[in-house]
This record gives sequence, C-alpha cells and structure tokens, in this order.
Amino acid sequence: MIAATIFVVLAISILFLAVAGGGLFPITVMAVAIALCSLACMTAVARPSRSWLELSLAAILLFVLFTALPIPPALDPLAGSLRHAQNQAVLNALHDSGQVGIPLPESEPWFSLTRNRAGTLRFFLLLAAAFGAALLTASLPPAWKTGHLYFLALTGTAVGIAGYLGQWVIPQGDTIWWFIPLPDAAKSPVGCFLNRNHFGGFVAMLSPVALALAAHALDRRRGFTALFSLALTGIMMAVVFYSLSRGAMLAMGAGLSVTALIIAFRHRAVWGVLLLCLMLAGGTALLVHSPAVRERLQGIHNPGEISSVQSRLAEWRESLRVWPCYPVLGAGMNALRMVYPQTRQTSVSARLIASENEYIQLLAEGGLLGVGLALSLIWALYHRIHHTLTPPPSVISIAVTGALTVTSIHCLFDFPAHLPLYALVLGSIVGLLLPPAPSAAGSESPPYPIKKRLVWILPAAIGLIGSLGIGVTQLQRLRDLDNPAYLYTAKYRDLNRALVWAPTSSAWLYLGRALFKEGTNREARDLCTQGERLITHAAQLDPQNYRLWFELGQVRLSLGDNTRAAEAFQRAKALRSWMTPPPLQGKN
Repeated sequence: MIAATIFVVLAISILFLAVAGGGLFPITVMAVAIALCSLACMTAVARPSRSWLELSLAAILLFVLFTALPIPPALDPLAGSLRHAQNQAVLNALHDSGQVGIPLPESEPWFSLTRNRAGTLRFFLLLAAAFGAALLTASLPPAWKTGHLYFLALTGTAVGIAGYLGQWVIPQGDTIWWFIPLPDAAKSPVGCFLNRNHFGGFVAMLSPVALALAAHALDRRRGFTALFSLALTGIMMAVVFYSLSRGAMLAMGAGLSVTALIIAFRHRAVWGVLLLCLMLAGGTALLVHSPAVRERLQGIHNPGEISSVQSRLAEWRESLRVWPCYPVLGAGMNALRMVYPQTRQTSVSARLIASENEYIQLLAEGGLLGVGLALSLIWALYHRIHHTLTPPPSVISIAVTGALTVTSIHCLFDFPAHLPLYALVLGSIVGLLLPPAPSAAGSESPPYPIKKRLVWILPAAIGLIGSLGIGVTQLQRLRDLDNPAYLYTAKYRDLNRALVWAPTSSAWLYLGRALFKEGTNREARDLCTQGERLITHAAQLDPQNYRLWFELGQVRLSLGDNTRAAEAFQRAKALRSWMTPPPLQGKN
C-alpha cells in the first residue's frame, strides 16, 4: 500500500508539473515540493547504511536557504566587503529618494547573502521537490522501481510527441501547451519548456530509459514489450533530432551509446550491438529524410566555427569572471543574471540568464562551499550505492547510468538542473539507484533510536518547512522581483523591495526611470536629479551596456548637464562606433 501511494504521488507530481508549465510558476513547484516532502516524512523508514546521504541533502538545502534569509542590519558587515558596499549603496539610494518624497520601506531593510533572493528561494523549492522525489523512489521495492521506469519512458514519449506538434505542426506561439500565455517570453516555447534546448534535453534524458527497458524485456523473452520499448526509444530519438537542439542530440547519442555498450558487456553482446545498429540506422534515416536536421548539423565537425558554440564559449568566460568576486559562498543560486554585468567584458546586448553550463554556474553561484557540498553529495551517493548488500536490478542501473550520461553531457551546454520538471524527474531517477529500506523490501526493521530516525527525515523536513514558509510569506514575490518585464511597470514599493532583494539588479534603472519620468511630468528637478543618480549607478553596474550609457546621456542632456552628457555619449560610442549622439549646445 505504501509503495502504491508513493508511486501514484510521484506520477501525479510529474504529470502536474509537466501540464502546468514545467515549473515556470513558483506556486506549482511549491505544491509539488510540499506534497513530496510531506510524503517522504510520513513514509521515512530505516536506511540500510549510514546517514551521510541524508546529512548531505540537508546541508545543501540549509546552505541555499541560509543565503536567502534576511540578515539583521547589525550583521551586514559580516557579509563581506563587496556585499556590504552593494547593500549600503541601496540604503543610500532609498534614503535619498525619501528626501525627494518617494515612499520608503516601512522598516530598515534586511539584506541577504544572495544577490537574488527571489531566484534563490525558487531554487530551494526546486531542490526540495527533487530531493523529495529521490527519497521516495529510494523507498520503493525493486518491482515498483521498474514500474517507475516504464512511467518515465511513457512520459518522455508523450511530452516529446506533444512538443513536436507544438514546434512543427500546431505552433504554440507565445504559450505553454497552447493555453498558458507567456506574453514576456523571449524565446519560442516548445511543449512545456521555454525553448527547444530545454525540451530536447528533457526528452534525451529519458531515451536511455526506454532502451534499457527494451533490453530488459528481451532478457525476459517478452517480445511485444521489447518492441514497444524500442518504439518509445525511436520516437524520442526522432523528437530530439527534430527539436534541432545540437546539445540534446550530442547528449542523447552519448547516453544511448553508453546504454547499448553496457547491455553488450553485462548481458549479451549481440543485443547491445543490435540495439546500437538500430540507433545508428534510425539516426541515419532521420538525417536522410530531414533537410532541417541536416542543416542544423552542418559544421558539427568543426564546432569552433559555429556561431552558437562561439556564443557559448563567450558566456562561459563571462560567467567565470564572476567567481573571484564571490569565491566562498558564491553570488547565490539564480543570481548570476544579477552580477555578471559588473565583470563582463563583452558589449553584446543579449541578457545573460545563465552561463549555459551547469558546472560553471555552480561555481559562480555556489562558490567553493557550494561545489564542496555538491561533491559531498556525489560521494554520499557513491557510498550508499556501493555499500549495500542488495544492489539494484540491472535494468535500473543501466537505465540510470544512461540517463545520467545524458544529463552530465547536456549540463556542459545548458542549465537543465535549474529547470523544475527536469530536476524533479532527474531526482526520481537518481533515487532508483539507492537501495530500498529494510521495511520497504519486506523485512523487519530493528528498533532504531529516535535521533537516528530524525536524521533520516531531516532533508524532507527541511524541504517541507522551508517550502511552507516560502509559500506563506513570499510566494507572490518569487516570480516578479527579478523579472525585468514586471519591474518595467512596477510601482515604487516593489521597485524598492526589488533593490533590497537583488542589490545589483536592473531595478536601479527602472526606479531611476520612474523618478525621472515623474519629475519631468511634475517639473520637479529634484526628482529628475535623483532619477539621474540611480540611472548612473545602473550604468556603473553594467559598464558594457551601450544602450544604457546612451540613455544616461539623454537624461543628463535634458537636465542641461552637457559636460556629463557628452561623457555618457562618448562611452556609448566607444562601445558601438555607429551610434550618433545628438548635438550638444556647448558645455556647462
């Protein structure tokens, strides 16, 4: 009964997140995190080895939550000289704005270590859901774990087919699944993902699962099931190719190849070779019959000349420059977008949301401590898996190895671990490798001290309490306070709060614009002057932004400050030689 409940809740959570936008809306991720962590607390049973894994999971959750918690003003200097200076700049700006009549926060602001509190809290919800899924699948008996593999293979195929229809047959436009509007979407959504790279990577991750199930069916002489699983593999292969995501294609090819080789060495060589040949034949057929796929793969033999590869390398370099500024604790999860403009050396106008490389992003956002915690989690997983008396069935180990191969390679070209649906499914896959608890396996569990039982539920309890706290106090702010589209039209109170939550964000620019616009309408020079100061600080935080320098020049020009306007226009022209500043009537 417990196994059936876990299986059903996991399946409903994954399907709910897929249908409801893939985790784009924080409320959906929060609901899934609360459901999974609650069930993990209620069904927690004895673990077959030491509790290093649970302690590692708990430490990671506490680290992310700690960086997002507000710090009392008296302790702010302990946050480090750079963070303290950034926080003081916000306090000074709020004080100066109050002097010209702008509403101030009701109490003295409390800052966080992270440079993007909203994004870090969203990442906590994502981790809570993923860790809860891993703990639950680890508690399933082997037969139910195999059933979860079948569910994932079917889900990957269904999401793939629907996404293919949305990309090629019935265009989704600026919507998720044709019915969830995305008016501010910068890219073309595919299925329940914001772009084809995320979509292709998700389907690619699940393709080795179907291939492993096909080999499992062959081993048990179940011909129909084997053909069905092979059909699922073929469909997902075709979907990934037609997604036109080169990174997903490469990751899927590596994952399927590793899966076939493991099958060849651990079972029958002829089966592995046969499956590998079938994949090669299918890929060749797709290339022959699809001009779009062939065009997409042109130049793959010389990746250095592909524009997208060059842009990826540039994004990696820009992201790596962030780490020396926040070496120990990092800038905070999901905070890269807020801090990279300060150190970037390129003047491209595109807004960098992520480094397009999970490993680099982890270093920039988590610092040395975050990397160390991630490594400790990998070690704890290895320790738990290799120190058990009941290794997982071969179908599970093969499927999980193939899926992890896809993920590890795809993380080199994208940031899939930051996607809630991807992270949730990945967590459930990793949990399949973990040995079931004695009571879940059907044996009697010896009595354990209460302290040990508390350790077993510690990560689920932290995830549950943290998710409930976020949902009660901060849910409405999680999506808006780091969203430029919202800040563009936000009121003063939200702009002030956005500065406190992300002291280096574009809220400086939007608050400055609002002040300058109101000052212009009211013919109040003090408001205009304060707006110019805020825009100037925004330009200092993003010194390679030629559009921002040009706008600052126009603001200064309207204030009659021609000398400083000329300086701003000169900065803009140095970044873009084709820009033509307006004529200046002398200098003052």
